[in-house]
Amino acid sequence: MLRWIAWALIALASVLVFLDLAGEWSLNPRKIALLVLIVCQFVMFGILRLNLVNAAGVFMVVSFWGVVTYHAWSFGGVHDSGILVYLVLPFIAALVTSWRLALAVLVISLASIWAMAVAEARGILVPQPLSSFEMARDSTAVFLLLAVLVIILVRVIRHALKKVQDEYSGRLQIEQALRAGEQRFRRIFQASPIAISISSLDEGRLLDANDAYWNLMGITPEQGLGRTTLELGIWDNETLRGKFVEKLLKQKTLHNPAYEFPGGHGGKRTAIAYYELVDIEGRPAILSLFHDVTAQTQAQNALFRSEARMRAMLTATPDMMFELNRDGAILQFIPSASMRPIAPPEEFVGKTVKEVIPSIADQTAFATRRALESGQMQAFEYQLEQGGEKKTFEARLVATGTDTVVAIVRDVTLLKWAFSEREKLILELESKNAELERFVYTVSHDLKSPLVTIVGFLGYLEEDLNRGNMENLQKDMKRIYLAAYRMQDLLQDLLELSRVGRAMNPPVEIPFEELAREAIELTEGRLHERGVRTLVNPDLPVVRGDRKRLLELLQNLIDNAAKYMGDQSDPLIEIGYEKPVFYIRDNGMGIAPEYHETIFGLFNKLDPNTEGTGVGLALAKRIVEFHGGRLWVESELGKGSTFYFTIGLPPDPR
Repeated sequence: MLRWIAWALIALASVLVFLDLAGEWSLNPRKIALLVLIVCQFVMFGILRLNLVNAAGVFMVVSFWGVVTYHAWSFGGVHDSGILVYLVLPFIAALVTSWRLALAVLVISLASIWAMAVAEARGILVPQPLSSFEMARDSTAVFLLLAVLVIILVRVIRHALKKVQDEYSGRLQIEQALRAGEQRFRRIFQASPIAISISSLDEGRLLDANDAYWNLMGITPEQGLGRTTLELGIWDNETLRGKFVEKLLKQKTLHNPAYEFPGGHGGKRTAIAYYELVDIEGRPAILSLFHDVTAQTQAQNALFRSEARMRAMLTATPDMMFELNRDGAILQFIPSASMRPIAPPEEFVGKTVKEVIPSIADQTAFATRRALESGQMQAFEYQLEQGGEKKTFEARLVATGTDTVVAIVRDVTLLKWAFSEREKLILELESKNAELERFVYTVSHDLKSPLVTIVGFLGYLEEDLNRGNMENLQKDMKRIYLAAYRMQDLLQDLLELSRVGRAMNPPVEIPFEELAREAIELTEGRLHERGVRTLVNPDLPVVRGDRKRLLELLQNLIDNAAKYMGDQSDPLIEIGYEKPVFYIRDNGMGIAPEYHETIFGLFNKLDPNTEGTGVGLALAKRIVEFHGGRLWVESELGKGSTFYFTIGLPPDPR
């Protein structure tokens, strides 16, 4: 309806614009109003595409009213022929929106007319007289718009009347079928405990049914009669029903031993269904009979589930089960799905615990007596040698009668091992926490030194500024810069240390000689400065690991060896391999034995005046440990140092 009215407005406005342009090509308020009206209709089409029907109707009415009002105020005021459109607007509002908007449009239209009259009387609004031709033209447009609205209204009313007639005709047919069915089958329907229904063959429309059927469906006759089987949810789609009808026409009789109703009291119902093709007043129909077997099916399914659960529990249980009497005789034995018994099941039944497992006979007898006397569960643990391995078992005994108990035996060897590993892990965590505390203390101590320097020299800097002593000012600033750079180096090394083990690259296989050559190139500056020769032994193996981290390892060790070379006249660094250990050997100043462990600590430097932050060896040790190896040093003062380390190797292809 909105589209029809919109197209009518576009057509009428287009004609008026064309007539105006034929007389004069310049724009005036009249042409602007008509063009705006056309544009508003296309905007309304856009709102309709968003499925905002009510918003589109409101937009049409409001925009139309605004265009008409603008035209009237710009031209003839209350004498303008466009005022006649105010009569049309309430009808349009009533058709496309609601009576409330129609009433509002009527009120504001009347208010606008009176406002224009007052404006004319006071000389605010000066009407422009229209020629007879323009009056006739505008009046014709208004009458045509009214005619379109009348035609639309008549179509709507006719459509509504036809729909009412069709609904009435369908209801009349249903009522006639109900009266005929009631006379034929009422006694049989009401007396039968079997659910019976009659539906038309062509549409599947439900014509009649008895009380048993309504109870089975869980609905009332008023809710079901006259509706199709698709509407009632008996069939999922028309295709399935079509196949059923085709089969019924061919066989005349059908039987379904496990038919499920879609709903009803208490959910889905199961029935044995019979279908018969019958003739009702010359028209084919389907006679359906349903015998409700829901209770029997549920009981049978519950029994099957119970048996299946019991079988699954007994099959999957990780425990062995024994039924014992007061004297310790084994009455029944159910083996475990995961534990291998020390003897076949047939060797247990009929024997006593003392005959089968003598070592636990006394414990079992005591727990059996306690369980029978107290009625509470008793438990004990014992160990047995099985398959060359000592295993731990836990037995739980519960009384099942006045003279019998059930003993449930479980292998808790793995659990005991897990508890032991848990204790080891706790000790390891405690050790790591202590290490972390030492790390935090060391970091805070070494970071505090540059901070103290910076703070102290900031005070000197202030004094030098006040005195105007530029020479001391430059020295103070240099000290502050050096302390800041020192702190930056410390933080950078700490960051690099923390990334080992977290930010790692995928492991690859690398020839160790290639790593050694690259590390020597990276430290060429320090090696050249100290005049250090390097020797890389042949036949170095291929290693597997993080290439970047392993390169850092070699770089730190070579740089450390060059840094502490001392006054050696012919300094030499040798890189070699003695299966399964790699080594980096130098002929430098050496390290006293008491420092062999401390040098790998954080910020530990043998010579505080050397370059670096003291993190290099700690970082090297961390990289080696991450690769599953160990790093250590062998050295004496004045006899050079040898750093040994192990690292993961790729598997031997042989």
